[in-house]
Amino acid sequence: MKKILFFELLMLIIMTFTACSEKTYLFKNSVDEIESIEIVSAENSLEYTVIKTLSEPERKDFLEQFQIIKFDRYYVGDPMSVNGNAVKTTYQDGNYEMICYYWAEYVKDGEIYFIRKSCDEKVFNELLNRFLE
Repeated sequence: MKKILFFELLMLIIMTFTACSEKTYLFKNSVDEIESIEIVSAENSLEYTVIKTLSEPERKDFLEQFQIIKFDRYYVGDPMSVNGNAVKTTYQDGNYEMICYYWAEYVKDGEIYFIRKSCDEKVFNELLNRFLE
């Protein structure tokens, strides 16, 4: 009985300290491989409307500001889907990442891979709005 109680307490402690971690967003591919960055309105990672494609100078500025945003990585919970205002970063190989404030996904050859990261909604939307003005 004591072993079970100890194991449950240990698991609770582990989950508490590893439930989320905060850092900047790490792209799946190198930033040098990013071919384009678009601000989109997404139904999901495969269905979206491009609102704006960033120019080369805007892209560099955007990446600098985007890397300042703190993202939390979480390990517990059901998978979600990208929806609403999002950033689409397309790589030279045609694969892309779709990032919204509460979720991100990597799309490779039409297959969606979950990236369990989120950030502050207000900070994310303020960044997008700066580039839409």
